[in-house]
Amino acid sequence: MANIKWTDEHKNRVTELGKQGLSSSKIAQKLFDEFGVNLSRRTVSRYLSTGHTSSRYDKLKKNTNKVKDVKRGTEIVINKDGSTTSSTKIQMTEEQAKDPDFVLRAHGFNPDDWDIVSARNNFWQQNSQENGLIDLYQSKITVKPKVDNDIKRAVEVLTRDIKPLKVKHSLDSSRKRNLVIPITDNHWGITHLSDVQDKLSELLDIIKQGYGTIVIEMIGDMLQSDKINSTETVSGTILEDVDMPKAIDEAMQFTEAIVVTALENANTVMIKSVGGNHDFDISYMFMIWIKERFKQAQVDVNNRYRTAYLLGHVLISIQHGNVNKKNPA
Repeated sequence: MANIKWTDEHKNRVTELGKQGLSSSKIAQKLFDEFGVNLSRRTVSRYLSTGHTSSRYDKLKKNTNKVKDVKRGTEIVINKDGSTTSSTKIQMTEEQAKDPDFVLRAHGFNPDDWDIVSARNNFWQQNSQENGLIDLYQSKITVKPKVDNDIKRAVEVLTRDIKPLKVKHSLDSSRKRNLVIPITDNHWGITHLSDVQDKLSELLDIIKQGYGTIVIEMIGDMLQSDKINSTETVSGTILEDVDMPKAIDEAMQFTEAIVVTALENANTVMIKSVGGNHDFDISYMFMIWIKERFKQAQVDVNNRYRTAYLLGHVLISIQHGNVNKKNPA
């Protein structure tokens, strides 16, 4: 694909459509229809998440290279953790040096999009032919993108109308057996409820046989993406777009069917969880929804990649498949 020069009109339109919740693919199609520019989904997604239009940004982020903005006399370092360090000389007053928004703009960052992680301003004075003695600062800041609308939308979807669900629950001393249900790599968004209806029915029939304790293990990658407006893993790998609000709704329906049936047919229901490499952040919030929704279950919410628990006299450990298998301790 030939290099396309982005105009301010292109950038503003992409930002506007992104705020409307359109996927990267749909935004790319809109720009083609409206401006005749043929942008890839990946390019649009990169601009929405980073503010950069060039694929050089990905290489800089990967290799932690330094870039010098010669015009502004600024040196920028893109760090592996997703933060950016900027060093430049700034003419400002002592009060302005204490104003985070002023410092961000002086370094070329929009205060609406970036937060300062750390800042250091070294002061000195210099004679100017036009203004006499002026105050200068050698300013160095490290910034990170603000939490974007993806997380806000995820919170809205996962927390809307949470009402504890009361399930008719009775103890039965004849229930002696235990049942462990491992749930992993559903990748809702690629997987749909219609794909798993038969398997879900089989599982519910097994649960209805009755147990002393049922443990439901949520072992990561329930959802395909860790974002809502774009489809990306925790590490930022861009994937083919999926409908994430729909994916979350279907994940809720699937989970509720299993948990409700378990509560109806077991003396004790435990729900354990670990994170996955696709959806670690969103799955954490999903577990909060589970805990608030099913008060009768013993729900373990944690931000670990592995965990262990006792079921009777049996020690069971769980971890997602991307974790080093040779060293599970």
